[in-house]
Amino acid sequence: MGGPVVRLASTGDVPVLHRLVLDLAEHEGEATHVAATPDSLAAAIAAEPPRACFLLAETDGHVVGYLSWTRPYGIWRGGDYLNLDDLYVAEQSRGSGVGEALMRAFAARAVEAGLAARWEVKPDNEGARRFYARLGADLVDKTIVRWSLAAMAAI
Repeated sequence: MGGPVVRLASTGDVPVLHRLVLDLAEHEGEATHVAATPDSLAAAIAAEPPRACFLLAETDGHVVGYLSWTRPYGIWRGGDYLNLDDLYVAEQSRGSGVGEALMRAFAARAVEAGLAARWEVKPDNEGARRFYARLGADLVDKTIVRWSLAAMAAI
């Protein structure tokens, strides 16, 4: 068996992609925050330019992980960057190089576009923090703030 095959997702991949998004949210105890639907994911992928991009990792013909990103404008950067949104590897495939293969494919796309990358990781996710540091990423702690429409409307 070789390493995982990493490819760009298309709208045809939305059913498996949506399932993986839900699996990640459940794994992190954040399932109540997922509002994405198969239709919203398909629309994001199909937009021109895409609103979100996804890499899928396959092992033996089965999708076992994904990495997603968007391309926002950074005020301090004075230009675009790639915002890595999710990196997820199914439990049975962790430790087999899938995460690294996804990160390397993402890095190749970022370098090709000439764009830096940014993402968040929970402070207590020590395994992920070690993994990202091993890849050469700088880790800077910040607190994520969520402000829902309902909360904003209530002020």
